[in-house]
Order: sequence, then structure tokens, then C-alpha cells
Amino acid sequence: MKKGIYRRLALTGIRKNRQLYFPYLLSGTVMVMVFYILAFLAASDMVHNLRGGEAMTTLLICGEALIGVFSIPFLFYTSSALMRKRKKEFGLYNILGMNKGNILASLIWETLITYGIVMFTGICFGILFSKIGELGLVNIMEEEIGYRIYIEWKAVLTALVLYGGIYIFIFLNIALQIRQNNPIELLHSEAAGERPPKSRRVLAGAGLMLILGAYAWALRLENPRDAMVRLMVIAGVVVVGTYLLFIAGSVFLCGWLKKRKRYYYKTAHFVTVSSLSYRMKRNGASLASICILATVILVALVGTAGFYTGVDDIIGRHYPYDFGAVIEMDISDQEEISRTYKTELEAALKDTNAAVSKTIALYEVGLDAPIENGVLDLSVDIYKNAPEEGNAAEWNRYLENYICVRVISLEDYNQLCHTSEELGENEVFLAGGKRSGKAKSIRNWDGSEYTVKKTVKQMPALSAFELYGSYSDMMMDYMVLVVPDMNRFWDSFDAAAWSTKNQVLCFWEYGVRLAEERERQLVIGDACEERIRELSEEENAPGYTWYTKAEKWAKMKSLAGGVLFLALVISTVFVFVATLIMYYKQISEGYEDQRQFSVMRKIGMTKREIRRSINSQMLTVFGLPLLMAGIHLTFALPGIYQVLKASILDNKPLLIRTAAVSFLLFAVAYALVYLITTRTYFKIVNRK
Repeated sequence: MKKGIYRRLALTGIRKNRQLYFPYLLSGTVMVMVFYILAFLAASDMVHNLRGGEAMTTLLICGEALIGVFSIPFLFYTSSALMRKRKKEFGLYNILGMNKGNILASLIWETLITYGIVMFTGICFGILFSKIGELGLVNIMEEEIGYRIYIEWKAVLTALVLYGGIYIFIFLNIALQIRQNNPIELLHSEAAGERPPKSRRVLAGAGLMLILGAYAWALRLENPRDAMVRLMVIAGVVVVGTYLLFIAGSVFLCGWLKKRKRYYYKTAHFVTVSSLSYRMKRNGASLASICILATVILVALVGTAGFYTGVDDIIGRHYPYDFGAVIEMDISDQEEISRTYKTELEAALKDTNAAVSKTIALYEVGLDAPIENGVLDLSVDIYKNAPEEGNAAEWNRYLENYICVRVISLEDYNQLCHTSEELGENEVFLAGGKRSGKAKSIRNWDGSEYTVKKTVKQMPALSAFELYGSYSDMMMDYMVLVVPDMNRFWDSFDAAAWSTKNQVLCFWEYGVRLAEERERQLVIGDACEERIRELSEEENAPGYTWYTKAEKWAKMKSLAGGVLFLALVISTVFVFVATLIMYYKQISEGYEDQRQFSVMRKIGMTKREIRRSINSQMLTVFGLPLLMAGIHLTFALPGIYQVLKASILDNKPLLIRTAAVSFLLFAVAYALVYLITTRTYFKIVNRK
């Protein structure tokens, strides 16, 4: 053939099919761009040097790998949607005298041109937006920003190799399809219908049962320890159930609607149901994919946005004071040790000229205990019948009936909560804890009995359990036990002897609220921590834990901001993917329906009736995935809440508000896609 003919044929094919090729090139460009941006941020020294930068770098590397892997099926899907339309063209070439070798030579040039355009535009936009992404990430994490622009060549090379391999496999897949089909099959491939699956009721019922079972399981998630693992299993069941329900359920629905004569024999509904029936398997699979993508986007946004917006709530709940110290000690030495540490800390505050607005100092005891038959039993032997050490899963199951109990005096409770509660000699009351209302009496370590006077919801402002080291398992329910007199309650308690039965830890807690800026709080906190360290360097000194609220806030904000940024990037890509899946689905179907609508116009169907029919079809196609994604999200919220609770965010109203806002924003974006696709589809089917 004449020199350069294949290159010209390739360019002509791209230009003539620009309505399909532009989204295909755009999808490749976006994937390369996002991959480069994540690879750039993962290698960025600025990101690595942030507070929590190491964790952020790891997250970005995971995101980079996710985009790279996800690019393979997505680009294969967009190429197959494009080639479904092109097969008719290739069949015509074959009939006119071009052999399959000539067609493949033209396709090689198309692949090379496509790869060149995608890589050039993707990397250029990646370089442009990588700095914007870095600035956005650093701004979310509320750190100082640098403005130096540079190219990460390692990321460029990785993108070239990865996407070069993907486009080679895409070409091989297309070549295989062309070699396996004869010219007539290629010519009529666009008009090929589909046979419905036989066992549609069984498959639809199975899909529905799987989804309902997964929903019921999700609603019963109450243990944060196992929430993540179980949520992954539930997600897998929901994915399988969704595909079965959409693929087989759409077949069953179309058959049922055809039997409803008042509904079916209307202009708009007749065309819609007939069109769905014609492509029921393909419709079901693509609609299920869109539904799953929408659900993933919504769950990611809700979880990360809830985490980010809840940082202040997390810090406020777990670190109630601007500076706090927790000193572990023996019960018999608590008066002497607490006096020594209090004196030294007050001296450190004075030396730093700290503006102190409030201080608290109290003595408390922590232990694990079960509630059995209405009795909170502090005398139980926790190690009796316990699983072997190191078996975390067995210990988690074993401790499901146990509660973390913090014992404080009535005087300290009234001081912290600004109340005036009263107790008799053998009375106690409980604060907080979901299961605290089940306890009617208390059995102390020595077997003595106390009556629970009442249960209250108001919790005192105490530091979080995980500060204590031994109480790092924040996923257990916990409560505060208020006793009339701590000395009498723990009279003659032998901690050394009792440690073989249970872990009873005695603490002195000191908290300070400062009328200072965050930078000053860090300086004051460092000075106080240095004084505590000096005291604890003595021989046989007690263990200690300390925190500065400003530092905890900065680290938590950095982590939450980084996770939110990554989720926004991934969600944006997934929104784009869902949009293109829907676009290709409807546009390819528009070309297929062009002849049918032409016939309908000839027999008297007006443009207005055609538009009503298209709107009905589009609403069905677009509405079902969004509706199902909203239902999936609703039943996923309990699991998301438990996972976030395990990450020390316990604020269900905040999570519900975040879910509502996320769904609303996604629905608005989804509606815009609906309007654009409907308009394009209408133009295609009305062409003469």
C-alpha cells in the first residue's frame, strides 16, 4: 500500500469518531494525570517532612498503586465501548478489499497516536496540577507551604512504562477480536441483541436475599474490634448481590412491566421497556458497576470527611486539658507521689509564666470487670479460663463481656462536673457506658457489696483510656464508678497479689487549661514534660504518660487531612469513571437505537414523544444506581460508625450529617451527567 496510508487512516478514524474518541482520550489523560500527581506527592520532601508525613507517604503510595491497578479494567472498558462502534467500520474496510493485516497496521498507528496524546497531555497536566495538589494537601493539613515547581522524573518514567504496557494489551485484545470475526459479523456486530438469562427469578431472588442478609448483618455490627473485617466481608456480599439483582432483576422487571398493559402500552414506557429488554444483561452489568462505584465514592467521602470534620471533637473528648499528665503508681504510695509531682508541675508552670485558667488533680483506679446478673463484679478473676497470650482474636471475643471501669471519688466527680451529688456509706453511682444501666449492685475486690443508687449520663472530663498504655483497647465499653471514699473502697488492697487475677492500675491525673496560643502551649508542655522526665529517671520511679493538646491536634489534623485529600482524589477519579461508563453506555446505545427511532418517526412518533421516551429511559437508567447506592450507604453507616469509633471518633450525629451532605453533593454531580448524556443521546437518535 501507499506509504503513510495507515497513519492517515488512523488519523481519519480518530477524527471521524471524535465524539467517541474524545472521552476515550480524556479517560486515559485523567488516569495518567492522577497517577503522576500521587507519585509526585509520594516522593515529595515537603509531604514527607509534615507531621505524620511518613504515614501520609504510605497512603499516597497505596493510592498510586490503586490508580495504576484500576486503570487496567477501566481503560479496557472504554476501549471496548469505542471498538464496539468501530467494528462496523472495520468490517466495511474488509469487504472493500483491506485484509485483516492492513486493518491491524492501521490499529497499530491508532494505538501509538492514542498513547502519545494520552501520555503527553496526562503528564503535562500532571506536572501542572501536581503542585496545586501539593499546595492543597499541605493547606488541608494546615502546614506552611513552599512554592518551588519541579518535575518528578521517576514518576514520569513509571507512568510511561505502566501505561505503555496497558495500551499494548488493549491493542492485543482488539486484534484478537478482529481476527476471530469474519467481515459480516464485524459489519453487524453493533446490531447484535442479547438473550436473557434463563433463571431470572432464582438469580434475582438470590441477589435480593444476599443484599438483605448483608444489611441485617451490618445493622448488628456493635463491636468496633471486628467492624473493619466484617465490613469488608459485607461489602463483598453486597457487590455480588447487586450484580445479581441488576442483571437478573432487570430481566424480571422488564417481563413484569410488559404484563402491565396500562403501563406498557404508553409511548414513553413502551420504548423504554423494549430498549431495556433488548440489552438487559449489558444494562444490568453496567448499572451494577455504576451503583458499586457510587457506593464506594459515598462511603469513602463519608468516612474521611467525618474523620476530618470530627478532629476537634476527637481531641476535645480524649484530651480535655491543654496539658495533661497521668502518673502510674502503687495505691499505698498515692498521697506522697501525687504531692511530689504536683509541686514540680506547678513550679514548671510558674517558671514558664503560663497563663493558667484551670487545673485539676485527682486519684483514680482502672480495671476490667464483667456485668453478670445485674452485678458489676470487680472481684472476678480475669485470667481464669482466659485464652493464651498472643491470640488477639480469642482475647477480643473473651473480653466482649468486660467493661473498662474507672473508679473515682464523689468529691472529684462533683468538682469535675460541677454537681452536688450525694451518696450513702454503701452506695455508689455509675456514669456513662451503654451497659451501665444493667448494673444494680457492685461487688468489690474483697467481696463487699455496694448498691447502685442511680446511673447518670454526665461523664467527667478525664483523659482517654489509651493514655494509660494498659487500656489501649478503646473499643471496649467503659464507665465511671463513683464511690463515697476512695481510701475506704481500696482499704488494704494488695496490688501485687491481685495482679495475678486482674490488672488493677492506680493513677494520679493532672490537667491544666491554658489561656495561651498553640505555639506557647507546646513550649509550656515541653517544659512540664521535661520536669516529669527528670522525676521519673530516679530508681523505681513510677511510669508516666503526658500530652499537649496542641501537639495531639496538629498530628490528628495532619492525618485526617491527608486521608481526606487522598479520598477526594480517588473519589474524583471514580466519579469520572462512573460518568464515562454511563456516557459510553448511553452513546453506544444511541447509535444502536438510531434506526429504531427513525422508523418510529416515519410511522408518526413526534420529537416531543421521542424526548419523553428518552427522558423516561434515562431516568430509569440513571435513577436506579443512585437510589440503590443511597440505600447501600444508609445500611453501611452503622459499620462506618463502628470503624470510626475504633479510630476514636464517637459522634454519630456528625457522621449522619456528613453522609447527608455527601449524598446531596454527589446527587447534584450525577444530575449534571444525566442532563449532558440525555442531550447527546437525543441528538444522536434524531439524526437522519
